[in-house]
Amino acid sequence: MNLKDSISIVAQINNVQFTEKDIQFSSGEVVGINPELGLMVLAQGECQAEDAAAYKSVEIMLDDMELNLKSTINDSSLSSSMVDRCISESLDNINEYLYFQAERKAGLEKVDGVDLAVVQIQQNNMSCCNVGSLSCLRFSGDELLVLGKDSAIDDKLGIKTALQSTIVENDFSEGDILLLTSPDLVSQLGHDFIRVTLSRFNDNLEMALRQINTRALRHDFEQKPVIIICRRIHTMKQSRNWFNKMLNH
Repeated sequence: MNLKDSISIVAQINNVQFTEKDIQFSSGEVVGINPELGLMVLAQGECQAEDAAAYKSVEIMLDDMELNLKSTINDSSLSSSMVDRCISESLDNINEYLYFQAERKAGLEKVDGVDLAVVQIQQNNMSCCNVGSLSCLRFSGDELLVLGKDSAIDDKLGIKTALQSTIVENDFSEGDILLLTSPDLVSQLGHDFIRVTLSRFNDNLEMALRQINTRALRHDFEQKPVIIICRRIHTMKQSRNWFNKMLNH
Protein backbone atom coordinates (compact mmCIF):
# COMPACT_ATOMS: atom_id res chain seq x y z
CA MET A 1 0.00 0.00 0.00
CA ASN A 2 1.10 3.57 -0.68
CA LEU A 3 -0.45 6.90 0.21
CA LYS A 4 -2.14 7.05 -3.18
CA ASP A 5 -4.67 4.60 -1.69
CA SER A 6 -5.72 7.05 1.01
CA ILE A 7 -5.53 10.47 -0.66
CA SER A 8 -6.85 12.12 -3.80
CA ILE A 9 -4.72 14.83 -5.46
CA VAL A 10 -5.52 17.09 -8.40
CA ALA A 11 -3.00 19.64 -9.71
CA GLN A 12 -3.86 22.38 -12.19
CA ILE A 13 -1.65 24.68 -14.28
CA ASN A 14 -1.86 26.08 -17.83
CA ASN A 15 -5.55 25.13 -17.88
CA VAL A 16 -4.51 21.47 -17.60
CA GLN A 17 -5.21 19.10 -14.69
CA PHE A 18 -3.16 16.06 -13.74
CA THR A 19 -3.32 13.47 -10.96
CA GLU A 20 -0.19 11.35 -11.48
CA LYS A 21 3.43 12.00 -10.50
CA ASP A 22 4.69 14.89 -12.63
CA ILE A 23 6.07 18.43 -12.80
CA GLN A 24 4.37 21.07 -14.95
CA PHE A 25 5.27 24.73 -15.34
CA SER A 26 4.10 28.03 -16.77
CA SER A 27 6.05 31.27 -17.25
CA GLY A 28 6.13 32.02 -13.54
CA GLU A 29 4.82 29.02 -11.59
CA VAL A 30 5.61 25.33 -11.17
CA VAL A 31 3.59 22.51 -9.64
CA GLY A 32 4.85 19.06 -8.76
CA ILE A 33 3.08 16.11 -7.14
CA ASN A 34 3.94 12.57 -6.10
CA PRO A 35 0.66 10.94 -4.97
CA GLU A 36 2.30 7.66 -3.91
CA LEU A 37 4.54 9.60 -1.54
CA GLY A 38 1.81 12.08 -0.53
CA LEU A 39 3.95 15.02 -1.66
CA MET A 40 2.81 18.34 -3.16
CA VAL A 41 5.04 21.27 -4.15
CA LEU A 42 4.17 24.68 -5.57
CA ALA A 43 6.80 27.26 -6.58
CA GLN A 44 6.62 30.78 -7.94
CA GLY A 45 9.47 32.59 -9.66
CA GLU A 46 11.49 32.63 -12.85
CA CYS A 47 10.50 29.64 -15.00
CA GLN A 48 10.94 29.88 -18.74
CA ALA A 49 12.48 26.41 -19.02
CA GLU A 50 13.29 23.25 -17.06
CA ASP A 51 16.63 24.70 -15.93
CA ALA A 52 15.02 27.82 -14.42
CA ALA A 53 15.10 28.52 -10.69
CA ALA A 54 11.49 27.70 -9.81
CA TYR A 55 11.48 24.47 -11.82
CA LYS A 56 14.78 23.30 -10.30
CA SER A 57 13.41 24.05 -6.82
CA VAL A 58 10.42 21.76 -7.31
CA GLU A 59 12.54 19.10 -9.00
CA ILE A 60 15.08 19.02 -6.16
CA MET A 61 12.36 18.81 -3.50
CA LEU A 62 10.58 15.92 -5.27
CA ASP A 63 13.84 14.03 -5.81
CA ASP A 64 15.12 14.56 -2.26
CA MET A 65 11.88 13.51 -0.57
CA GLU A 66 11.48 10.42 -2.73
CA LEU A 67 15.07 9.39 -2.07
CA ASN A 68 14.68 9.82 1.69
CA LEU A 69 11.12 8.63 2.31
CA LYS A 70 9.97 6.23 -0.40
CA SER A 71 10.89 3.09 1.54
CA THR A 72 9.54 4.35 4.88
CA ILE A 73 6.47 6.50 4.18
CA ASN A 74 4.09 3.71 5.31
CA ASP A 75 6.29 2.63 8.21
CA SER A 76 4.56 3.25 11.54
CA SER A 77 7.94 4.11 13.03
CA LEU A 78 8.34 7.09 10.69
CA SER A 79 8.12 10.17 12.89
CA SER A 80 7.01 13.66 12.00
CA SER A 81 10.37 14.96 13.18
CA MET A 82 12.09 12.76 10.60
CA VAL A 83 9.82 14.06 7.84
CA ASP A 84 10.38 17.64 8.97
CA ARG A 85 14.13 17.10 8.93
CA CYS A 86 13.95 15.78 5.36
CA ILE A 87 11.96 18.85 4.28
CA SER A 88 14.38 21.19 6.03
CA GLU A 89 17.43 19.52 4.50
CA SER A 90 15.90 19.68 1.02
CA LEU A 91 15.08 23.37 1.44
CA ASP A 92 18.69 23.98 2.45
CA ASN A 93 19.84 22.08 -0.65
CA ILE A 94 17.58 24.18 -2.87
CA ASN A 95 18.63 27.44 -1.24
CA GLU A 96 22.33 26.60 -1.58
CA TYR A 97 21.90 25.62 -5.23
CA LEU A 98 19.96 28.78 -6.12
CA TYR A 99 22.32 31.06 -4.18
CA PHE A 100 25.33 29.53 -5.93
CA GLN A 101 23.65 30.00 -9.32
CA ALA A 102 22.82 33.60 -8.41
CA GLU A 103 26.45 34.31 -7.49
CA ARG A 104 27.54 33.06 -10.90
CA LYS A 105 25.10 35.48 -12.54
CA ALA A 106 25.98 38.42 -10.26
CA GLY A 107 25.83 41.66 -12.19
CA LEU A 108 24.32 39.99 -15.24
CA GLU A 109 20.71 39.88 -14.16
CA LYS A 110 18.48 40.54 -11.18
CA VAL A 111 17.87 37.61 -8.83
CA ASP A 112 14.34 37.61 -7.41
CA GLY A 113 14.39 34.34 -5.51
CA VAL A 114 11.74 31.62 -5.41
CA ASP A 115 8.58 31.25 -3.31
CA LEU A 116 7.93 27.61 -2.44
CA ALA A 117 5.24 25.75 -0.49
CA VAL A 118 5.57 22.04 0.24
CA VAL A 119 3.21 19.59 1.94
CA GLN A 120 4.22 16.06 2.92
CA ILE A 121 1.35 13.83 4.01
CA GLN A 122 1.93 10.92 6.37
CA GLN A 123 -0.32 8.17 7.72
CA ASN A 124 -2.43 10.35 10.04
CA ASN A 125 -0.97 13.82 9.76
CA MET A 126 0.91 16.21 7.51
CA SER A 127 3.84 18.63 7.50
CA CYS A 128 3.78 21.94 5.66
CA CYS A 129 6.43 24.56 4.97
CA ASN A 130 5.79 27.83 3.17
CA VAL A 131 8.84 29.88 2.18
CA GLY A 132 7.73 33.17 0.65
CA SER A 133 4.20 34.38 -0.01
CA LEU A 134 2.25 31.39 -1.35
CA SER A 135 -0.95 30.20 0.32
CA CYS A 136 -1.34 26.84 2.05
CA LEU A 137 -4.86 26.21 3.39
CA ARG A 138 -6.37 23.32 5.36
CA PHE A 139 -10.10 22.64 5.39
CA SER A 140 -11.20 20.57 8.39
CA GLY A 141 -14.43 20.41 10.36
CA ASP A 142 -16.01 23.16 8.22
CA GLU A 143 -13.13 25.52 9.04
CA LEU A 144 -10.56 26.91 6.60
CA LEU A 145 -7.21 27.50 8.26
CA VAL A 146 -4.05 29.15 6.94
CA LEU A 147 -0.95 26.99 7.51
CA GLY A 148 2.45 28.54 8.08
CA LYS A 149 3.32 32.17 8.58
CA ASP A 150 3.18 35.14 6.26
CA SER A 151 6.77 35.55 5.12
CA ALA A 152 8.73 38.69 4.36
CA ILE A 153 9.90 39.33 0.81
CA ASP A 154 13.51 38.35 1.61
CA ASP A 155 12.42 34.95 2.94
CA LYS A 156 12.48 33.55 -0.58
CA LEU A 157 14.80 30.75 -1.62
CA GLY A 158 18.14 31.74 -3.09
CA ILE A 159 18.33 35.25 -1.62
CA LYS A 160 20.53 34.60 1.42
CA THR A 161 23.22 32.07 2.30
CA ALA A 162 21.23 30.83 5.32
CA LEU A 163 17.54 30.01 5.12
CA GLN A 164 15.07 30.40 7.97
CA SER A 165 11.98 28.23 7.56
CA THR A 166 9.11 27.09 9.76
CA ILE A 167 7.53 23.66 9.35
CA VAL A 168 3.97 23.28 10.62
CA GLU A 169 2.50 19.92 11.64
CA ASN A 170 -1.24 19.19 11.64
CA ASP A 171 -3.63 16.26 11.76
CA PHE A 172 -4.93 15.20 8.36
CA SER A 173 -8.07 13.14 8.84
CA GLU A 174 -10.74 11.64 6.60
CA GLY A 175 -12.54 14.41 4.69
CA ASP A 176 -9.85 17.02 5.35
CA ILE A 177 -8.68 18.99 2.30
CA LEU A 178 -5.39 20.78 1.61
CA LEU A 179 -5.05 23.54 -0.93
CA LEU A 180 -1.86 25.14 -2.30
CA THR A 181 -2.25 28.23 -4.48
CA SER A 182 -1.30 31.87 -4.95
CA PRO A 183 -2.32 34.53 -2.42
CA ASP A 184 -4.00 36.44 -5.27
CA LEU A 185 -6.57 33.68 -5.72
CA VAL A 186 -7.38 33.60 -2.01
CA SER A 187 -7.74 37.39 -1.77
CA GLN A 188 -9.86 37.63 -4.94
CA LEU A 189 -12.21 34.75 -4.16
CA GLY A 190 -12.26 35.20 -0.39
CA HIS A 191 -11.86 32.69 2.44
CA ASP A 192 -15.62 32.29 2.87
CA PHE A 193 -16.20 31.30 -0.76
CA ILE A 194 -13.37 28.74 -0.66
CA ARG A 195 -14.58 27.35 2.68
CA VAL A 196 -18.19 26.98 1.52
CA THR A 197 -17.10 25.42 -1.78
CA LEU A 198 -14.89 22.83 -0.09
CA SER A 199 -17.66 22.04 2.38
CA ARG A 200 -20.32 21.67 -0.30
CA PHE A 201 -18.19 19.53 -2.61
CA ASN A 202 -16.09 17.80 0.03
CA ASP A 203 -16.32 14.41 -1.66
CA ASN A 204 -15.80 15.70 -5.22
CA LEU A 205 -12.54 17.58 -5.79
CA GLU A 206 -13.19 17.97 -9.53
CA MET A 207 -16.47 19.75 -8.87
CA ALA A 208 -14.91 21.93 -6.16
CA LEU A 209 -12.14 22.88 -8.57
CA ARG A 210 -14.70 23.67 -11.28
CA GLN A 211 -16.46 26.09 -8.93
CA ILE A 212 -13.16 27.77 -8.04
CA ASN A 213 -12.21 28.04 -11.72
CA THR A 214 -15.54 29.60 -12.68
CA ARG A 215 -15.30 32.16 -9.89
CA ALA A 216 -11.68 33.00 -10.74
CA LEU A 217 -12.47 33.63 -14.41
CA ARG A 218 -15.31 35.93 -13.36
CA HIS A 219 -12.74 37.87 -11.33
CA ASP A 220 -10.74 38.58 -14.49
CA PHE A 221 -8.16 35.80 -14.15
CA GLU A 222 -6.77 35.29 -17.65
CA GLN A 223 -6.87 31.50 -17.24
CA LYS A 224 -7.73 28.88 -14.66
CA PRO A 225 -5.68 29.43 -11.49
CA VAL A 226 -2.60 27.43 -10.55
CA ILE A 227 -3.64 25.17 -7.69
CA ILE A 228 -3.01 21.84 -5.98
CA ILE A 229 -5.87 20.31 -4.03
CA CYS A 230 -5.75 17.14 -1.93
CA ARG A 231 -8.34 15.23 0.12
CA ARG A 232 -7.91 12.45 2.65
CA ILE A 233 -10.19 9.60 1.65
CA HIS A 234 -11.37 6.44 3.41
CA THR A 235 -10.74 3.18 1.58
CA MET A 236 -12.20 -0.30 1.86
CA LYS A 237 -8.67 -1.59 2.22
CA GLN A 238 -8.17 0.53 5.33
CA SER A 239 -11.49 -0.74 6.71
CA ARG A 240 -10.49 -4.37 6.15
CA ASN A 241 -7.12 -3.82 7.83
CA TRP A 242 -8.85 -2.31 10.86
CA PHE A 243 -11.38 -5.18 10.97
CA ASN A 244 -8.64 -7.81 10.73
CA LYS A 245 -6.74 -6.19 13.60
CA MET A 246 -9.89 -6.36 15.74
CA LEU A 247 -10.32 -10.07 14.94
CA ASN A 248 -6.74 -10.80 15.96
CA HIS A 249 -7.19 -9.34 19.44
